[in-house]
Amino acid sequence: MVTKTYKSHKNRHENLLDLFPCALYVIRDTVVIDCNNAAVKIFGYESKKEIIGRRLYELSPEKQPDGSSSIDKGEKIFKNALGSEDKISFRWMHKRKDGNDFPADIRIVNENGTLYAVMTDINETEQLKGQLTEKDYLNKDLMPVFKKILENTSEGVVITDTDGHIQWINTAFNKITGYSLPEVKGRKMNILKSGIQDQHFYNEMWEQVKNKGTWSGEIWNKAENGELYSEWLTISSIKDEENKTTHYVGIFKDLSEKKKIDRRMAELQQKDLLTGLYNRGHFLQLVDKHIKTRKDNERFSVIFIDIEGFREINSSLGHHIGDKLLIEISKRLLLVIKDNSILSRYSGDEFVILSKSIGEETDVVNLAEKLLESIRQPFMIENTVLNIETNIGISRFPDDGRDAETLIRYAETALYKKNGRSEKRIFFYSEDISREIEERFRMANLLTMAISNSEMSVYYQPIFDVGNPKNIVGAEALLRWDNPVFGRVSPDVFIPLAEKTGHIKYIGEWVLEQVCKQINLWKQKGYGIFPIAVNISVEQLEHAEFCKRVMEIIEKNNVKPDNIELEITERVSSGDLATIVKNLKGLKKYGIKFSMDDFGTGFSSLGQIDLFELDKLKIDKIFIDGLLNVSKKQNLVKSIIAMAKSLNLTVVAEGIETSEQLLYLKEAGCQLGQGYLVSRPLPPEEIDSLLHT
Repeated sequence: MVTKTYKSHKNRHENLLDLFPCALYVIRDTVVIDCNNAAVKIFGYESKKEIIGRRLYELSPEKQPDGSSSIDKGEKIFKNALGSEDKISFRWMHKRKDGNDFPADIRIVNENGTLYAVMTDINETEQLKGQLTEKDYLNKDLMPVFKKILENTSEGVVITDTDGHIQWINTAFNKITGYSLPEVKGRKMNILKSGIQDQHFYNEMWEQVKNKGTWSGEIWNKAENGELYSEWLTISSIKDEENKTTHYVGIFKDLSEKKKIDRRMAELQQKDLLTGLYNRGHFLQLVDKHIKTRKDNERFSVIFIDIEGFREINSSLGHHIGDKLLIEISKRLLLVIKDNSILSRYSGDEFVILSKSIGEETDVVNLAEKLLESIRQPFMIENTVLNIETNIGISRFPDDGRDAETLIRYAETALYKKNGRSEKRIFFYSEDISREIEERFRMANLLTMAISNSEMSVYYQPIFDVGNPKNIVGAEALLRWDNPVFGRVSPDVFIPLAEKTGHIKYIGEWVLEQVCKQINLWKQKGYGIFPIAVNISVEQLEHAEFCKRVMEIIEKNNVKPDNIELEITERVSSGDLATIVKNLKGLKKYGIKFSMDDFGTGFSSLGQIDLFELDKLKIDKIFIDGLLNVSKKQNLVKSIIAMAKSLNLTVVAEGIETSEQLLYLKEAGCQLGQGYLVSRPLPPEEIDSLLHT
């Protein structure tokens, strides 16, 4: 009885072992796995660590008083104890740390393969003036201890008679249920019934208590204030020495807080922590669920929203501004979508909407336009006004896909149609896009082998004096790719691909190497040497070692730096300016000149022109086409030329194809030209004749 009472509470109070007045140790597989301070004291050790982990025969002499081996006899006792549900009592000779033997009475109880042993030192007991029965000992000494323990445990405890009338409760019972002992004493436990479980549940519960002596499980009860709560309840029957049930003990833990935590954990697994919207994983589940439960012939759309320039906001203003912006964007999107739509923050700056029952193109476009307009309104974040643009890709069920992952992927793929110069911001998925992406993927793989397969070549287009077109003053190196599969691939196609894959670094170095070699060939032929312009991408300039690599290639080929001119585009404004400017200034020190290609088509400012220490501005071909017929173009060209002269920059006009264009540019003050009027881009062997002339 002593050990059963102890065991039933052991897991519910860490100090119970040490509060127990008798020496007690816990055994599994003949090894001591726990004990109390009384056991440490009786064995003469300093701490529990010296006992825990030992086998019982290590705490016993080699032989017992009857001459039997402690190991053999102990194993038989443990075997019997493990096979019995009854308490086993016996006397055993132990050995203290100092080597002295002492006898003790042992009482063992088996609980699911773990043995709980209470020991009483015979020598100490016999010195007492009288002996107490186990029942007397419990009543006089242990019950106050256990009552104190039960009062201080955080779990509710209730003791009833065999008819279920409450006889005693602890403080935790009062805190959890709201009932005090005077209010419930003598009343039945059904005052707590919530009505959630039916009578069948209770019949099975009590049937198990009567047959097995215990029941454990989750149950819903009702507190005094009418509030329902969930608890984990264990009911045990208490038996007397004649094995008759005298009482029932219920021990329960309030699961309300755990339920809240579980709900919060489930929510965290479903929601994005920053915006509170559904996260990617749960959104995929919701879309798939909607597909399975949709009505017959129902059509719906998936809308993918990409925020433009978000990375620049994070890098320039800080992530805390970016986070606040995402929160405000999510709020605006929620205001636009209808109740039958689900919004998710799919990744960093991307949102996705499941728009149920909206499958027609006009309806989806109307919703998309409202979404764009809501985001287009300025945001005020910490006294900073942010103007944001978004792009929207749309896929539709069932035309474009029949599962969540496919629909979302295709909605994102639709954004592939976005053209940097286009005002269009809403795009629908089509199979053509997938074919184009697949083709680009194959092309990207072939591009990595283009140099080693000798598919790349460098052409040269002369740069001439506008006042005297026969006077060739330079040339621009233009890369060409002839592939066995795709044929002649346009630079407008493969250069962005190389930039995106990172292969542009190796291609760029190869082009510069070829240009240097060609300059040396022209030297050997006795031709006059003039600067060769080489196009450089933002991705190249963002490499910290770019300046070093350029000079290594130039010096290795014994080419003068002033024979090389590097062309950059206005796109450098969107790159890592600190690294880009450092590379440009480093190369400038060696005498390399820079020109701004396609000027007027990007985002340059006068301040950045000065920052990049440019030597030339190249007017883009789009301004030269139709120059004689469009007054606005004429005004733009004149303005660029005037501005360049004021900054002491040389102007090069690209795309000159007629004598009339040449004459107009000459009169406007443009110094240099480039275009089919003089020559198309030529391979080295064909341009030789121009240079010789």
